[in-house]
Amino acid sequence: MIVVVNDANVLIDLVKLQLLPAFFKMNMAFQTTDLILAELHDEQREQLRAYQETGRLTIVTFTGQELVDIFLLQAEKPQLSQQDCSAVVCAQKVNGNLLTSDNNLRKFATSKKLTVCGHLWILDRMIEQQTLTATTAILKLAELREKVNTRLGLPQHECETRIAYWKTL
Repeated sequence: MIVVVNDANVLIDLVKLQLLPAFFKMNMAFQTTDLILAELHDEQREQLRAYQETGRLTIVTFTGQELVDIFLLQAEKPQLSQQDCSAVVCAQKVNGNLLTSDNNLRKFATSKKLTVCGHLWILDRMIEQQTLTATTAILKLAELREKVNTRLGLPQHECETRIAYWKTL
């Protein structure tokens, strides 16, 4: 089973897109950190609480040494927040894929030999696992790019390629 570690930006966008039910229906183990959860607004945390209570979302806490590791990573890459660095340490700890749309975090995590995935990968997996229809994915991708997260900067060509493919499904 694929283990995924969710960064705040992905969780926030999934909440805004109202895609949490489809996301958590996928056959994956979902994790995030207590530091990332604390970064979310109350209403976002409330929507995630149901998935925590059913065991679909695991909140990872850290040992003293792991907190030191987080601070060392932040010292190495000051552009990253403590929460970002907690996602890296968590992904290393659970041997999981890091889900993020933060370009600085993506590049840094990749340099640490982590597998990093983003919004397009998530939509692909939801279609693949039939928790979301291709038609809905096309609509949600447009909503993501045009309303929810206009600064996301998803590659235009990759989006167009996905949309063309999804239309054939």
